[in-house]
Amino acid sequence: MVISLFVAALLFLQASVQAADLQIALPDGEILGATYTTPNGIEYYGFRGIPYAKPPVGDLRFEVPQPAEPWTGVLDATDDQDSCVSVNNDSGESEDCLYINVYTPNLEPSTKLPVLFWIYGGAYREGNSRKHLYGPDYLVEEDVIVVSFNYRVGAFGFLSSADEALPGNNGMKDQLLALKWTHENIQHFGGDPEKITIFGESAGSSSVGLHLISKKSAGLFRGAILESGTSLNSWSAYAGARAVFDGLVEVLSEDDFRNDTQEMKAFLKSRSVEEISDAVNALSDRLSATQLVLVPVIEVENEDAFITESHYELLKNGDFNQVPTIIGLCSEESLLFLGDVANTRALGQSFDTYPEAIIPDNLDADKEVLETVIDKIKSIYLEEGEQFEDNLVAVTQLYSDSLFGRAILKHADLQSAYTPVYLYQFSYYGARHVMEPFIDGAEKVAHSSDLPYLFYWPRSAQAEDLLVQNRLVKLWTNFAKYLNPTPEESALFNNVIWTPHTEENSIYLNINTTLELNTHLKERTMAGWAEIFELYGKKPLITY
Repeated sequence: MVISLFVAALLFLQASVQAADLQIALPDGEILGATYTTPNGIEYYGFRGIPYAKPPVGDLRFEVPQPAEPWTGVLDATDDQDSCVSVNNDSGESEDCLYINVYTPNLEPSTKLPVLFWIYGGAYREGNSRKHLYGPDYLVEEDVIVVSFNYRVGAFGFLSSADEALPGNNGMKDQLLALKWTHENIQHFGGDPEKITIFGESAGSSSVGLHLISKKSAGLFRGAILESGTSLNSWSAYAGARAVFDGLVEVLSEDDFRNDTQEMKAFLKSRSVEEISDAVNALSDRLSATQLVLVPVIEVENEDAFITESHYELLKNGDFNQVPTIIGLCSEESLLFLGDVANTRALGQSFDTYPEAIIPDNLDADKEVLETVIDKIKSIYLEEGEQFEDNLVAVTQLYSDSLFGRAILKHADLQSAYTPVYLYQFSYYGARHVMEPFIDGAEKVAHSSDLPYLFYWPRSAQAEDLLVQNRLVKLWTNFAKYLNPTPEESALFNNVIWTPHTEENSIYLNINTTLELNTHLKERTMAGWAEIFELYGKKPLITY
């Protein structure tokens, strides 16, 4: 009995010591973390749900985020906090959502560790940083720290009155505050604040592109990784935000605010989350899908403005945060959005019936040149006389290029004049695929298919999947450490050295069952678009 009590006391003492080891002091207060184990049996430490901003509720709704206030006692940082309110207003979402997570392999390393700062995607309409979605296990095994966080999305993050009342981009300003918090606090987790690499996918990748061109983000990171998105994508900037703002107020109120945007904003602050979410959905009856957009905007000049200038011109002129960058795409991004053969054929039919739909908004195609521009775009993807309905590969490629590829490759060209740019295409189709390919003759790898090879998702895996996972994780973490994904020859990479891309000497890494350096990704289609934008692009360009 005495021995049993002694053993119980010893186990309790050990548990207390382990808990104390994870109790660390930050400038705002003490936090308690948890120990996790990777699938390979390696322990690491996690601190989840740390407030980096005051809850943006009440009078702080639709306002620039404010730094969190200090707390008393020990904050339990062992679980995720609520996600930010999405356009769907799902369970587990709240306005009180501005929390950050830190995962570290070592709290007291002999040398401070590099940091990967993750920004999730979700079309700026949804998304969160929950651990089951973005498990850091594979990455922390390579002795880097991973930071993830929530930022406001949808109306609560990107509504704009297009004036000083509500300039917009509050979701981007959340990201900025989280990045500043990381720069100021990561040393307490064993991290090096001067070795932060920001990375993201889809809208998260577009966000990384916006941090590259925002003066507000200068000096807060030293490297960037953009996965399937850039500030040059058409969905990374919206000029019609005022219509959404006005429409939202009109749905919720019959009052005449006499165009007083301050009063309109105050009115929106008085409505419930549910009322605003329902009003956004009701707007779909008034505005088209291309008008009902809640994404970043180019702001009017104001003290807290995140971006006020043309995205394209800033990159073209070198007026951006010049850091080494990895940028790339999945081989057939559009598959995720097309869904199946029937939808693809229907889209092709709509292109044939309403061919002006294939013209990007940033082209100046008036009546005199409309048919010429349409013919030039068709000639990139179709044979003479061919219809989109009869060539679903062409529909798929046009959609992939328009949504992602065209802007991503132009970004790589523009930035490569000033910094090292490592361009890639993720072409691996394996057991962790996001969806089955369904267009014969098109590429197979859909948007977001790279994520299961960077983050821990409990999915089945074959030997090739594990090889691709190990390679992708090593490339990304090498970059975080050395600003070079292949600093030396390695058997894991078959001794391939990833050479930076330039517009003149276009090189990209094709990531498949093998790693191969190829040249001139999408050369023919990109040359066709370059000619079109040179002739008909609305100058100055904002997106591409």
